[in-house]
Amino acid sequence: MKFTARARKNFAIFSLVLMLGLIGYVNYNLNQQALLDTSSELEKYELTMMKESDELDDLLNETAVSGENETEEVGKDVVQHDSIRDAENEVGEGKEKKPDNAIIVDSRSSNEVTELVEASDAEIAKTVTSKKLMKSSSYFIESKLERDKKRSEMITSLNNIINSQNTNEEMRAEALGVKLNTITNTEKETFVENMIMAKGFDNAIVYLSDQSINVVVGRENLTERDVAQIVDIIKRETDVATDNIVIMGRK
Repeated sequence: MKFTARARKNFAIFSLVLMLGLIGYVNYNLNQQALLDTSSELEKYELTMMKESDELDDLLNETAVSGENETEEVGKDVVQHDSIRDAENEVGEGKEKKPDNAIIVDSRSSNEVTELVEASDAEIAKTVTSKKLMKSSSYFIESKLERDKKRSEMITSLNNIINSQNTNEEMRAEALGVKLNTITNTEKETFVENMIMAKGFDNAIVYLSDQSINVVVGRENLTERDVAQIVDIIKRETDVATDNIVIMGRK
């Protein structure tokens, strides 16, 4: 049987393809086996190195310590919650042990309101009539600020007395009456000052208390007519006796 040249060529190509396929299959199997062997050997090598460097033991120890710490934290939380609960129970028991017949003792002096008013009156009067302060060019501004400051401090003290649990009803009523009277006097002072300046005086400051009134006007030399005008305003707006009216002038 004779083959043509073309048939021989096709047979040679087929044989070559077949051989290449067989070689590829064999190489694939060999590579897979080599990879498996390499992976197994690498795993064994890593385990050996870990054992030699005690890394595996350290890892196990760290895991154990971490577990112990978590247990300790949980234990601490339990102890803290127990302590808080015990403290709350003690506070509750303390409240329950408070006697029902507790009595508020009146620790305030019966003359406290009177002493407070007298001290405030003396300080304000001293400021308003201070000859040293009168020499200041800003006398009227400074003296009014100081007067209002002292008044504010006195009202704050009166409020403390009124709102205190240690104040009896009689003292509370007294303090409230003084507070209302002080507010009324403050309004009268402002009105009298405005009336005096309306009469032609440059400036004026008035301090009114229950017993007396002090007036300083911005005029150095006061005539009888000036004094009469000021007294007339005071008598119309207050109940202060003439003998308790003090009028001073400054330049």
